[in-house]
Amino acid sequence: MKTFIHILIVSLMIGLYSCTKDKYEPWVNVPEEQNNNTPWQDSYTNGGTIPDNTSNEPTLVGTRWVLVKMVAGFSTTYPNDTLEFINNQRYGISGSNIARNYRLSIIPSSTNYELSLYYFTPFGGSHYSGNVGYYFIQDGAIENVEFHNIQNTTSKIRAWFKKI
Repeated sequence: MKTFIHILIVSLMIGLYSCTKDKYEPWVNVPEEQNNNTPWQDSYTNGGTIPDNTSNEPTLVGTRWVLVKMVAGFSTTYPNDTLEFINNQRYGISGSNIARNYRLSIIPSSTNYELSLYYFTPFGGSHYSGNVGYYFIQDGAIENVEFHNIQNTTSKIRAWFKKI
């Protein structure tokens, strides 16, 4: 009889306290109701995209620089031509109405920038490019920078510019 009572107690405990498995219900995709009554208008001038000028790259726009000295071969001249940077791609020389192109771009794996001046008449009207320092705009000076002719890499001119 004791054995029967033990078996009955154990059976009741197992029956009362054992875990039961939840029934499986298949997943059903129920689309949400679209109750958007607010009229949305695109107030972004750039279509909501991030503009290109969000980087930390310096800008020459609105700055003026004077070419105070240049050395070509064994000849040193002091032209005092003024460059005015109109926008991110164009510059003017000494108040001329003719806007020329330029490019300021970071050099990969370097702290310098490459400044390319196209149709730069003080250097003969060709396209020249030189490496300028990272803080040249803040320092207000480009000193003793070697500019290479983009089409003829053997033609080099050293130049000094001061920001005014």
